[in-house]
Amino acid sequence: MLTASISPDLRSELGLLVRSRYPLIVIEGVDESKIRDLVQQVSIDLSLTFLEWSSTEGLRRSGVGTLPDSKAPEDALDRLLDMDADVLALIQDLQPYLERPEIVRRLRETETRLAGRNNSLVLSGVRVELPAELEPLAARLVISLPDEKELRRIVRVTARELEIQRRSKIELEKEDFETFAQALRGLHVHEARRVLYQAALDDGRLAPDDLPLLRQSKQRRLEQGSFLEWIEPMPGLDSLGGSPNLKKWAGRRREAFSEAAKLFGLDAPKGLLLVGVPGTGKSLACRALAGEWELPLLRLDPGKLYDKFVGQTESNLRRALSAAEAMAPAVLWLDEIEKALGSSDGAGDMGLSQRILGTLLTWMQDRPEPVFLMATSNDVGRLPVELLRRGRFDEIFFVDLPELEDRKHILAIHLDRRQRDPARFDLDSLAEMTEGFSGAELEGVIVAGLYQAFSERQELTTGALVSEIESTRTLAQLRPRDIASLRAWGKDHAVQA
Repeated sequence: MLTASISPDLRSELGLLVRSRYPLIVIEGVDESKIRDLVQQVSIDLSLTFLEWSSTEGLRRSGVGTLPDSKAPEDALDRLLDMDADVLALIQDLQPYLERPEIVRRLRETETRLAGRNNSLVLSGVRVELPAELEPLAARLVISLPDEKELRRIVRVTARELEIQRRSKIELEKEDFETFAQALRGLHVHEARRVLYQAALDDGRLAPDDLPLLRQSKQRRLEQGSFLEWIEPMPGLDSLGGSPNLKKWAGRRREAFSEAAKLFGLDAPKGLLLVGVPGTGKSLACRALAGEWELPLLRLDPGKLYDKFVGQTESNLRRALSAAEAMAPAVLWLDEIEKALGSSDGAGDMGLSQRILGTLLTWMQDRPEPVFLMATSNDVGRLPVELLRRGRFDEIFFVDLPELEDRKHILAIHLDRRQRDPARFDLDSLAEMTEGFSGAELEGVIVAGLYQAFSERQELTTGALVSEIESTRTLAQLRPRDIASLRAWGKDHAVQA
């Protein structure tokens, strides 16, 4: 059976935590066999007795079997805390029991009852949420998903298995193994094998045309098991109206994630912060840039991160960032980042926003994988100054209200998307009349005009659009001071998109 390989760094890290006398160690991951092998190997490295508990079999020791009266979690914990031997115990799926006071009490007692002993309890599961009183006793370790090297091995071994079993014809060239490994990033070992078997058995062959199936499987897993959402990119930057400087910047970096760029000595781009007036196309720019670079676009929903347990929100953020790294190279989209960070000083949230900011800044500084962060903001006044420091992002662009030519381009794009020939409309006059309109407001004019034309059983005309323009009150008209202040900041502190 193919299992995930365990890196020496991971083995060393767990060994260090055990030798540091942490009474509780939390390991999160989906691959149970890998976690078990890791804990067992470390127990051998440190000459500790390895025990494991599950609710179905109780407390077990290799070569001895199940220990009596150890199936209930409280009984198993009592046995472990009373043992004289130095023990490394793997406790699987304890999460459902962590709301029981007697279980929490026993785990709290590990600090005193295991003091001076080289014993640790490893709590494992896909997601382990500790009550607040247990967090200070625990160290956390996340089992990362297999990297590209490991996935290449999985593709080779699985293809060989299929060929030997004569269950599928293998039509992969040497370079295809690399492409398949990239497509499988974000899946754990067993998921990757199942996807490969599914693709091979579907038509009796494993070939390059199976790549769409692999990518669809990865998308389904991402949407089911993490805090990220897979977003369909737009065709490219040509689908975005205006923003010539942003387009030029992105165009120069189109190949920056390639192997050739790495050999040339280039680091992968880190990210952009797009600040601007609401409705000016910042979100569209994120989708267009991902399409231009032909990278997957992952949207982080901050609302899903927040959790009632102390420390769990930050853990959720780390898990989301780790999932994004597993999909690398990719674009990670954090929309309206000021809302994700809450209050900039942490007031009123017991410091949660500061801890989230610290987690994000650490990742931005030290991320090991090429994940390009695209963050947008409508309210720069709520952004912490640490995030705006030079070097956090490759560049900060200000997306302003569109100029005359940009308004013509935007109107033409939205007419064309709705099967209307832009040449049939007086775009010069419409653009002149819409000074101060955002891109979203220009689109709204066309949509409203179409509704009106449809209700009257008529075709859309320039005159109908003029009527809609005259009846529209823009954000710039409703909040002139706020918009003027934001535009002044953009002029002084950012590059005009």
